[in-house]
Formats: sequence, C-alpha cells, structure tokens
Amino acid sequence: MLGAPTLSANAAMRSGAGLCRIAGPKELLPQMLVLCPTATGFALPARDVKPLLEFADLHDALVVGPGLGMGPFARRMVIELLERHPGPMVLDADALNILSSLESSEWPQRRDWSNVVLTPHMVEFMRLMAAVTKRGTSLAADSAGRAPDDAAPTGRSLVDDEPSTADGIPLDDEPAAAAAAPAVAEPADVGSDRSALAELLSRATGCVVVLKGANTVVADGQRFGINRTGNPAMATGGSGDVLSGVIGTFLAQSFKPAQAALLGVHVHGLAGDLAAKAIGGVGVVATDIIAYLPSAIKSQMA
Repeated sequence: MLGAPTLSANAAMRSGAGLCRIAGPKELLPQMLVLCPTATGFALPARDVKPLLEFADLHDALVVGPGLGMGPFARRMVIELLERHPGPMVLDADALNILSSLESSEWPQRRDWSNVVLTPHMVEFMRLMAAVTKRGTSLAADSAGRAPDDAAPTGRSLVDDEPSTADGIPLDDEPAAAAAAPAVAEPADVGSDRSALAELLSRATGCVVVLKGANTVVADGQRFGINRTGNPAMATGGSGDVLSGVIGTFLAQSFKPAQAALLGVHVHGLAGDLAAKAIGGVGVVATDIIAYLPSAIKSQMA
C-alpha cells in the first residue's frame, strides 16, 4: 500500500528527521517518492534480503511494517531485520501481524529486544499476546537470560517529573506517591485500565509497547505512561502510520525507546488537537496531523 509508508516518511520529516529513505518495490517506488518528495528511495530486491540489511545498517532508526503486506518475502524481511539488524526500530501494522502469525520455531533470535517499539491497537495486541502465549516462553527471557518475573512492574510512570500529558504515577520513591496512584487516572479510566495489558506484553517481549487508542498507554515492562493528548477525530486511516514516523524520528535522535514512544504519542496527539481545533473537530485526516507536527513540537519547546 503506497499511502502508509509515505505517511510515515512525511511524519518523520515533519517531526525533525534530517533524512528519510523509503524502501519499496522498484515498480512502486517512483509513486511513493511523489507522495513524499523530501524522501529518497531504496528499491527492494525481489528475493535477496542481504541488500536490505546493508541498507538498514546505514540508518539511525527503522520503521518497519506500514504498507508492507504479509507475503513470504515480507515475512522473511521482518524476521531477518530483527535477527540481524541491532539498531532501534518501530514495528507497526503488518510487521506486528507477521510476528503474530509466526510459529514458535520461527520467532527471531534477537539479542536486544529493549530497543524495539511495538505499536499495536487492541486487535493487534490480542494477536500478539496469543502468539507469545502459544510460544510458551518470554522473548525477554530468551534474549536477556532472565525470566520475566525478574522485572516485575512497579506501577510507576515513565515520566520523571510532575504529572503532565503522559502521566501514570510520578516516579517518586515516597509512599505518598503510591497512595495517590488512583487519582492520576481520574479523566482516563479507559487508558489506565489498559496499562496492565501494555505492561504484560512489554514484559513478555522485552519491548517498549505503545498500546494505541483513547489515552494511549506506553509501557517498558516496569513503568508506564498514559497519554492525555489527542481526540476522537484522529480515529482515521493513516493516523497510526503518522505516529510510527514520529516515534521513529525520536529514536533516530537518540532518545531512549521509552522516551521516544512517550514523546511521540504526546506530540502526535497534540498535533491532532491543533488540527481538530483549526478544522472544526470533524474531517481531520492523517495529512492534517502531519501538517501540525512542527507547531506541536514548537509549543513544547517554549
């Protein structure tokens, strides 16, 4: 699908990437670059994964999955990238569906899962959890040599300062912080209820999990954050592809995966709020969100 990767690429450029490259089929790449003229392209080989791996190693971060499809070569690409490319990456859309469809013996043997960000919506989350359960072991245990219970969730926020737009519970060792935990979720019961689910998948995989939806939850297996920006008008095709591009850019700027995910969902939601306010709250599309990303980022730098 042409739209998904170009939305991610445009979002990456609008959120601060210096250079973005789109990998796509040779016959479709010219059309992709028309949709994102600020990006450059890489023609995917028909069968050989090695050139893609060499191409991936040239980049600070990857976004894998938008518009990819689920054919045999796409499956092989996802597996090989996870096994052989050590850098940070966002897995979205069909990359998540491919992971969910793998047999236990096919799961990638990645050394470090902690620099992988998964961005499922609830349906994708359920498929991933079913796949992890079927596998019967934790990816985190396989890659880091520890059982998932060694990193029991603390129920603390990923945000280090006072509660703000992406807050769970303040990162504070004082007992009073723990006692005040229920109050933090006051306007976001749906998001808080899903924090345990996001933590569960994060602990099972060793990845940072962005569980998308109203009050998106970000979890790293020990702590979580709940996003407060965004609005119902953003429930439109391509919005998730935009989010992947934003998170990918922050990964490329050397933010830690959990930080990149928190910043990404906050800025993405804020851009959606600005777009809805300007347009009138109805008819916001993914390209509107992209257009307001620079304003959203600038407003946080004041």
